[in-house]
Amino acid sequence: MKPLLALLLAAASTLALAEPNMDQVPNVLRKPLLGNGLQTAQMNDKGVLRLQMNKPQVSELTYSSFVFHSICAEQWRHPQEFAQAGLTRVELLNADASQGFAFDASGDVCERMGKMGQKYRELIGPRTSACSAKSC
Repeated sequence: MKPLLALLLAAASTLALAEPNMDQVPNVLRKPLLGNGLQTAQMNDKGVLRLQMNKPQVSELTYSSFVFHSICAEQWRHPQEFAQAGLTRVELLNADASQGFAFDASGDVCERMGKMGQKYRELIGPRTSACSAKSC
């Protein structure tokens, strides 16, 4: 049983540490995207960051936590570099890009989430749309 457990832990940590293929992703966003089980990360000229996870389904809780901890938290740590990145929207999709969520990152929503006493899911919810069939 112990060898099997060790093998499973090694496989899980390898998946978590696998670096996704990042295409035109600004440097300020590269580090926070690591370790999230992403397959690909692409940013287009309009500021849309399209991410694809290694999961068969992306739950709303996973999505909200990802936006809060991996996207908005980076804005609090490096506000000038984050502003220069020109991020307007984050699309987080499942493994086959058939399901996911999109977050409107324009404006000061991340900044407002960083203030004490804010309920981040209440701020993310109204700016979220569901994605299906490879489109958001």
